[in-house]
This record gives sequence, C-alpha cells and structure tokens, in this order.
Amino acid sequence: MKSNPPLLIALAVLLLSGCYANTVTSNQRIRKDGWLSSHANVRVVRETEVSEDLLRIDIEVENTLPFDARFDYKFEFLDADGRLLFGPTAGFRQQQVPAGAFVTITATATDPRAADFRLTLTNAG
Repeated sequence: MKSNPPLLIALAVLLLSGCYANTVTSNQRIRKDGWLSSHANVRVVRETEVSEDLLRIDIEVENTLPFDARFDYKFEFLDADGRLLFGPTAGFRQQQVPAGAFVTITATATDPRAADFRLTLTNAG
C-alpha cells in the first residue's frame, strides 16, 4: 500500500486538535466544533449554479455515532474578494441525523456576487 503524506499529516492534525478546537476540512470552508469534529463526516460537497448566476451548495453530512444526533449549521456566502455577503438566510438552522446515516444540507446564495461559501457546524443546544 502506498502512503499519502499529505493525508497522513491532515489526519494527525485532526487527531491532535482535540474536542475543543474548530476543525477545518481540507478545503478550509467547513468548520466543526465539539464532538462534531470526530462524529460528523462531510461526505460530499457539491457546488452548482442555479438561475444562471446564484451559487448553490449541497453538503452530505454523516453521523458516525450509534444513536441519532442533532447539530446546528450556518452557511455564509462570500464575494470574490472574501467579503461576507449578508442575506435573508443568515443564522443557524438545526438538523437531525439518524444513527449511522447521512443528510444533505443545502443553501443557495441570494446575491449573484457570491463566489464562495463557509459552513459552520456546531453542537445542537
């Protein structure tokens, strides 16, 4: 089996970061905190364009726990210069995920200037 040094380094960083630090995925656009850093896997990130000019994001989140879990999430959209774009969908939403299953969370930018996104996943309170 061939080793993959960048993957091994990323795994080591994730293991050493502990439960209290935000964990950022390799694309640095998804932040997870608390127990989510080790029990919520991001399986797929899909970026598409709808209505010819709006960015749409679909993300599959997997619950690796043997029981149902809830988490809060918030999408933020950024312009090409990395500035935050405000929109009517700002704020956290809650999602429940069955044990060992996955859900797809989705957001569509309301501003055609959106060029990138940021997703924050936190423990449901």
